[in-house]
Amino acid sequence: MKKIFALTLSCLLLLGFSSCDISDDDTANFHYETLEITGADLPEYFEYGKMYNIEFTYLRPSDCHIYDGFEFNPTGETERTIFAIAAVVERADCKDLTAIEGTDNFDFEVRYRDPYTFKFYVGEDEDGEKEYLTYEVPVQEAGQE
Repeated sequence: MKKIFALTLSCLLLLGFSSCDISDDDTANFHYETLEITGADLPEYFEYGKMYNIEFTYLRPSDCHIYDGFEFNPTGETERTIFAIAAVVERADCKDLTAIEGTDNFDFEVRYRDPYTFKFYVGEDEDGEKEYLTYEVPVQEAGQE
């Protein structure tokens, strides 16, 4: 009886493993890319201690570029670098998009009294150097104008 059970279990396991071929190429392959940020909506100045909602726009170069969020990096005490990220589906039939913009936003709390610099990634120049849209926003005490 034990031999029949072991043989049956072995056959079931063998069938189970053979039906799961991880080399199937039917799954979508993708990679991540940064998108061009075309603009941002920042106030003329920040008030110290307040929270702000900052909106930015980005371009999708093809219908295979699916916006997947952004990366927000503090690169100094009052400097922030923002990258828009897309998952890019690797298909042969991707269609180029012209002027298809998306928007996203983030909340930002003003914790320092020095001016803040926001650098929004736009791409690379012909030498491979990163380029940014740069905004500097001064900070004022609350109620001061």
